[in-house]
Amino acid sequence: MLETMRIIVVEDDDDMYENYEDTASDLKSDVLQIELVRENSAVSAKQSLLSKGFDGAIIDLNLNQSDPTEASGNDVLKEIVDKHRFPVFVVSGNLQNIDSDLSDKQSEFLKFYNRESPNNDIFTGLINIFKTGITKILGGRGKIEQSLGDIFWTHLASDFGVWPSENRNIERTLLRYTVSHLAEYLDTPDGEDRFYHEAEFYIKPPIREHIATGDILEIDDKRYINLSPSCDVAVRSVADGKPMINADRIVMAPLIKVDRESFIKNGLIQEFDNSDSRKRTLEEIIKGKREKFSFLPGYGDMYPAVVDFQNIHSYPFEQFQASDRIATVSGVFLKDIQSRFSAYFGRQGQPDLKKSELVKNYKGLLSPSS
Repeated sequence: MLETMRIIVVEDDDDMYENYEDTASDLKSDVLQIELVRENSAVSAKQSLLSKGFDGAIIDLNLNQSDPTEASGNDVLKEIVDKHRFPVFVVSGNLQNIDSDLSDKQSEFLKFYNRESPNNDIFTGLINIFKTGITKILGGRGKIEQSLGDIFWTHLASDFGVWPSENRNIERTLLRYTVSHLAEYLDTPDGEDRFYHEAEFYIKPPIREHIATGDILEIDDKRYINLSPSCDVAVRSVADGKPMINADRIVMAPLIKVDRESFIKNGLIQEFDNSDSRKRTLEEIIKGKREKFSFLPGYGDMYPAVVDFQNIHSYPFEQFQASDRIATVSGVFLKDIQSRFSAYFGRQGQPDLKKSELVKNYKGLLSPSS
């Protein structure tokens, strides 16, 4: 299927823009067209942005060749970062003129290139981002927008008469309502890949400012996961920057890094286990067949790890606050970890029976009647 990637190019130099056109033409294929929309001033660029539908931007800082200190490209850059959701690459011979609050935001979606940088690198970066579909998903043209339309017209429209009568913060309630319905739409099986990506396992960095169940943090160079009940760590209020919660201590489980040294140290494998035995141990943990453990996948600087339910620690809340919160396990996965944690500590066991004798005695009950 042929797709078109629309890029807004904010550039006042005709020769430079022609180079961009040549590169876009060279990189087009049977499945990808690259459409360039040129603007040569900050004013016209911001007007063009109102049309939306862009998948990326290439911006020059200096849009007045007669004034080398002019940097109105910053205005366009701020407009995109504040109001839009697509990658923007700055290409300029005056990168030192980028506003400091923008230079601090450098990321995979906001990059800065010197004039000497190969155009192929710039366009390839934008193409690779486009191929993920992220500009459709979050750019106002994908499944999220379609689902929001369904929520508005199918769910809210039929029952909205009851909302204004509620004596509460309607806007926050509507936000929760919309998000819960959106999650249901996005999680509905549709025949596509049913497996989650490791990135979906974590909220990184954490969104909640102070503490949340499922937080992963480092204490004395060791990583732990917060397994305290949500009601214990709910922030009641904040006084002088210090959050008030219901618990004095936080329940933490250590994380065992998935590597040979850590597994041997913690008794998960033995030094002379063969490869089949090591694989079987890891497989049983990942598939949830070891009740004492739960598995956390690797993602970025989150190394793959095993939650160890046998070695629970309790730390004062003050020590928790002083530690580095790396990420939070997202809700759908956290529920499984909490369930396994509860099942491990709530297991009762029962007196053993002579099961082989029971099979012998009862197998006749399944035979055809004589």
